Amino acid sequence: MKMKRPNSNFRILVIFICIFLMGGIISFNVFFTTLSGYHLRSLTNVLAEKEGSQEKTEVLSAKRGYIRDRNGEIIAQDQETYSITAILSPDRPGEYAYVEDKEFTAQALAPILGMSEEEILGYLNQDLYQTSLGEKGNSLTLEQKNQIEAIEYTPDPEKTTPGLPGIEFERTTTRVYTPGKIASTLLGFASYDSEQQKIVGQVGIEAWLDEELSGTDGYSVYQKDAYGYKLPNTETTMEMPVNGKDVYLTIDKDVQSALEAALQDTIDYNGAERAWAVIMEVETGRILAWGGYPTYDLNTREEVLYFDIPSMFVFEPGSVMKPFVFAAAMEEGVYKGEDTVTTGRYCVAYNETTGDIYRSWEGCPVEGNINDANRTGWGTISFDEGLVRSSNTVVATLVTDYLGDDKLWDYLDLFGFFRPTGVQGLEMSEEAGIRNDTYALDRLSASFGQGSAVTTLQLMQAYTAIFNDGVMVKPYYIDKIVDPNTNEVEMGETEYVYTDEEGNPIQILSKETCERVRALMYDVVNDKEKGTGTVYKIDGIEMIAKTGTGEIATSGGYGTELYTSSIMAAAPADDPKIMMYYAFQSPNFKNYSSDYFKHAFMAAYDAMGINTQQNAVSEYDVAYEEWKEYEMPSLNNHTMTYANWKLDEMNVHRIIIGDGNLVMEQYPLANDSVTTNQNVFIKTDGTNITMPNMYGWTYREVEIYKSLTGLNITMNGTGVVSWQNLDEGTPLYADTDIQVTLT
Repeated sequence: MKMKRPNSNFRILVIFICIFLMGGIISFNVFFTTLSGYHLRSLTNVLAEKEGSQEKTEVLSAKRGYIRDRNGEIIAQDQETYSITAILSPDRPGEYAYVEDKEFTAQALAPILGMSEEEILGYLNQDLYQTSLGEKGNSLTLEQKNQIEAIEYTPDPEKTTPGLPGIEFERTTTRVYTPGKIASTLLGFASYDSEQQKIVGQVGIEAWLDEELSGTDGYSVYQKDAYGYKLPNTETTMEMPVNGKDVYLTIDKDVQSALEAALQDTIDYNGAERAWAVIMEVETGRILAWGGYPTYDLNTREEVLYFDIPSMFVFEPGSVMKPFVFAAAMEEGVYKGEDTVTTGRYCVAYNETTGDIYRSWEGCPVEGNINDANRTGWGTISFDEGLVRSSNTVVATLVTDYLGDDKLWDYLDLFGFFRPTGVQGLEMSEEAGIRNDTYALDRLSASFGQGSAVTTLQLMQAYTAIFNDGVMVKPYYIDKIVDPNTNEVEMGETEYVYTDEEGNPIQILSKETCERVRALMYDVVNDKEKGTGTVYKIDGIEMIAKTGTGEIATSGGYGTELYTSSIMAAAPADDPKIMMYYAFQSPNFKNYSSDYFKHAFMAAYDAMGINTQQNAVSEYDVAYEEWKEYEMPSLNNHTMTYANWKLDEMNVHRIIIGDGNLVMEQYPLANDSVTTNQNVFIKTDGTNITMPNMYGWTYREVEIYKSLTGLNITMNGTGVVSWQNLDEGTPLYADTDIQVTLT
């Protein structure tokens, strides 16, 4: 049966009614939207999207480039860190929304942040809505953040709440350095600049190469609505950021770590005001390590030092200047090594008519006198022996009777003294030195490193001529700069101080002269009877060297409280590959230890791969093969089980005071730098104390032990402990007589 189809007129009527109703609805919707600004069904504020829309630009930050050592190990990099904000106001809504128990919070945070509870409470007891926790509450690692968030706060015994109420974190980006002390005054640091709104190099290499490291920020431009959201169906213009370039230093991280430790030990052992050193490849000028102490931690920057000792410190170096005088005389053809000189005292005289400086045998005139370190001298000795013994009177005679003082100063100019070396990156800060050649005594004193002043950089550059068969090279410390976006590489390169028109190096000394001077410098280290540098000899390494002891000028002449002790050394003796200048200023210029120099030199020797007598190298190779710097953990109020667990991660010597199970005091303090084989002192709550083995302890370490125990210890001499009156393990009491001798 067929269904009857509706009448066509009826269909038309229905369609007309539908159209009329739909049109009315649409019209009403338009009318409603026009009046209210909201869409009828979705209630979306369509007018706001149009009326509040504007162009928005977002900065796409470029990533700052890495700074790496010569082997590619990262020294400096950007890292996501966290800053603490403590909400203090109880008016903040929500459960556990503010710091309720300040004492509990301070106690929980103290070991993680390396702060005292009192210090934290000082922040938490302020009448503020919220506060930061100072410098140590900033730049926290993810590990520290996780430790804090894992703390269980239990105000109600039946309820456990993870995390600390009111302690919140803000994610930041900071520049971190590994380790914190690594050629600090050369490397410098970068930090956040609020005006530029990015990390910017502030000093050192970070500032010098800031443009290369920073890269170029990108941007994203789009239309946003009144609420800041991107409008749909609008175009976005985007320029991607170009990340900064990576800078590779010539510095070797392992060698640098050994040098940092050696300089700190030098300061501690000798009570030195400053200590500094540079290690460099002889043939290329590449710097392997660079340091000056006191220094500072690039991460904490508690006491920033802007004074770079190797390039900025001007000093009278002492006898390390003598090889240049001998080289000059040899090069001029006037040196006669077997000729003899009477040592002891040289009375300086000046002929005003001829302008000649000469030695007076009729007493010392007003011009003054020159003495040997050994005031009585060594009788009559040869010129060759004079360099090995480091005789001032011999070198002065060499100048006046053979070379001539004018020629001396010509050669000092030739060797590049008293003017900046021009090492890249140091042009604005490097000092030129002090040229003092007015009076007769001053002109002669320069021959043994007094009267005039130089820099370590000048010494490093000048000595390359002697070690390099007459070719002088300029030091440098940027190995290469790599663009990670294009893989383009800009290489650092050896720069010769003197070249011909085609850029080939010019010898300023003959090979024969250099070999002859190096032979005498070999005896400085190896002649047990005459050599002044035998204490620096390292088993298994053939080394050449020249030592120096410089007096330090004061307003009234030369003082007797501080001296500059130094050595310039190179190895192997027959074909030098590495060189090291090491110096410190201290009252201890007679009984100092050479071990710290040896440690750093051995690290460089091994790093260069030139150790051909591995089995004969001695204990220094083993000690410094895995040399590391650690951060001392917070052990106070922890159990000895915990303390030993933390110290097991560090290659240090533990000095345990007492037989208790709770740590009461520690040294070094939490977050201080600790290095391989360093003595770490732990005082427990136990009352039974026994005598430790103090042999090899420094004066400072004995003082630390004395302070922690409260015991009476009599110390005789300076240096390191060579004798103690009690055997190791002897019980100690308040009235025990403890005596140690240091030599």
